Amino acid sequence: MLFAVCATGCSAPQATAQRGTQAASTTVPDLSGGWLRLDSEGSGSFDGTAQKFPPAALTPAGQAMVVRGDGRNVTPNGGNTTPHQAGEPYIVNNGACTAEGTGGSAIDPNSTAIFLLQSKDEVLMVREGPGGRHIHMDGRGHPDLTKLTPTLYGHSIGHYQGGALVVDTIGLPEGNVQGGGRRRPETRLTERFELAPDGKRLTITYTWDDPVLYVRPHTYQYFFERLPPESYAFETWCDSSDPTQRQSVVPPKQ
Repeated sequence: MLFAVCATGCSAPQATAQRGTQAASTTVPDLSGGWLRLDSEGSGSFDGTAQKFPPAALTPAGQAMVVRGDGRNVTPNGGNTTPHQAGEPYIVNNGACTAEGTGGSAIDPNSTAIFLLQSKDEVLMVREGPGGRHIHMDGRGHPDLTKLTPTLYGHSIGHYQGGALVVDTIGLPEGNVQGGGRRRPETRLTERFELAPDGKRLTITYTWDDPVLYVRPHTYQYFFERLPPESYAFETWCDSSDPTQRQSVVPPKQ
């Protein structure tokens, strides 16, 4: 499937009541279209940008948390025994055609571009990879966490506030977060999507909040510029029955 996102010619969606508090006159920013992540520090690698983020203030429990994989990638024996040794084959994918990404996974964009499509009841976010992130805008709440299977997208609900899109997410698998942070299904991520006055720049502020893992909420920002109207996301081929997509064999020890 080829994901094509309209960047112009799409009228801004009308605001709807969110969780019983949003007025019909709420300003809805025009976020639809492609957005290229800016990297002013990393010379194209993005490493420099992430290194500028403030370090996460972790509790003793957060510091002691050991992350094995990112919810998709796994190590030998599930990472429950000895760590991988040089020269040994290891599994890099469990075989499922799932959302790509490590660290903040599909939530925290490690790819250079994202594509957004707004509608009355949903905001869809896609990247150049399989799947898509659905942000529910119809006023629903989160399901019972005990009945929610953790995924790399989690469960996201959003509303418009002060001209910005505010998204609340839970249900992410255990993993790492930029700036040395951690996450678990109970961790709450709040994202604030804010447009510059000229509509050509987008700032996304990420705030991770979990009193078990963090002394205080962990916050950082990414910056994007709007892509030309004709931009779109390419598909990524994935065949979960293909063993070459599930295992990677490194050269034997010398």
